[in-house]
Amino acid sequence: MKTPLRFIAALVAALFFAGLGLFPIPAQAVTPAPSPKDETVKKYLDGCWSKPAKEAGCDKLRKDAVEILKEDLRTLGSSANRSYLLTILPVFKSDEVELRIAAADAIGMIGAQDQNSDLLTPLTNDPVPDVRRAVAQMISHGKGSAISLLGQRTLSMRAGLTPETPADPVKYSMPVAPESTYLFYASDAAVGRLSYVAKDLNGATTFFKGKAKKGPFKLEEFQEKYRYQLQDEAQALDRVQEEKAKQLENVKPDPTNTKSLMEFMEKVQSVQAGRTTLILLDSNQPTFFGAPTVYVLEERQIGQRSYPTRYAVLYQDLTLKRPGYRLSWMTVPDDAIKAAQVASLVTEKEEEAGKKENEALKKRAEALDNMVKKKDEQEKKKFKKGQADLEKELGF
Repeated sequence: MKTPLRFIAALVAALFFAGLGLFPIPAQAVTPAPSPKDETVKKYLDGCWSKPAKEAGCDKLRKDAVEILKEDLRTLGSSANRSYLLTILPVFKSDEVELRIAAADAIGMIGAQDQNSDLLTPLTNDPVPDVRRAVAQMISHGKGSAISLLGQRTLSMRAGLTPETPADPVKYSMPVAPESTYLFYASDAAVGRLSYVAKDLNGATTFFKGKAKKGPFKLEEFQEKYRYQLQDEAQALDRVQEEKAKQLENVKPDPTNTKSLMEFMEKVQSVQAGRTTLILLDSNQPTFFGAPTVYVLEERQIGQRSYPTRYAVLYQDLTLKRPGYRLSWMTVPDDAIKAAQVASLVTEKEEEAGKKENEALKKRAEALDNMVKKKDEQEKKKFKKGQADLEKELGF
């Protein structure tokens, strides 16, 4: 086992001395006689690991070194030796996406436990979707309630090897509290949702309170107050997604054009995932978020209703052990909202008429009940009087 440890230790040392390491160099980093693989890894770390992959002389060396390191990570993982977990963790600071994925696979084989959850939490927010998916798979192989909740909380829907950049909230006229950290796995600007963890809840609350037009509302209060508006938005989004799906049905990509076929499949997957993603991002399970508070940042008249077109949901993220918030804004056009509004207005009027009828029935029932009670009281008084008169006649 010394050989794979030596290679990984060399990588960790390079990361550590570059100021990137979060953990000390492994104690097992003993240096026996060098081998050809040693030389390959050493050359890579000494001359190429921090340079562009396509730089002259580095491309092949990088591929060879990465394959050696991946093989070593698999060896460490297959040992199921928990003492190697801390040795592997610093690899997630490497710029090599393949190594981060291999490190996740290795820890998955070892099996994380609840006591590791705090160390693993930052790994779930990797900017590369495929690394996040590998980390999610890693967590799914762990054992313990905390690990299980972490996996559910940090579920990521997207895929790909290209690093993502945090969405620009200014582009969507959304304010971000100072000292906030963007959550890649809980954000999707395409559906109007961006999520962050904040430095402290009081600071975030003060910030959004100063930006709010209405609120704060308890989540349940917000959902009831804007019940029809939220329903209109959900139905409008469904119709937009259905229209996109119909348009794609008429597209016939060239099966011989790989690029065109891949782009078409990505569009299909995007349409299919849109509504699911929104439902996932709007999850407000008390297990994860406690009792959220909502601040309405913008309310706008559309048709016959006023809609919360921008709002912030603040919560205590119980799984991440940090305060957090989600920025939400409407992504469907006003015309789609107005179209959905037509049916919901009818429903609202019917419900209002039903409420008035129920209230009238309730009042009639109460009046009848009062009449019965009054009659009963009169009968009782009459009976008592009759009884008193009889007793008087009899001389009692």
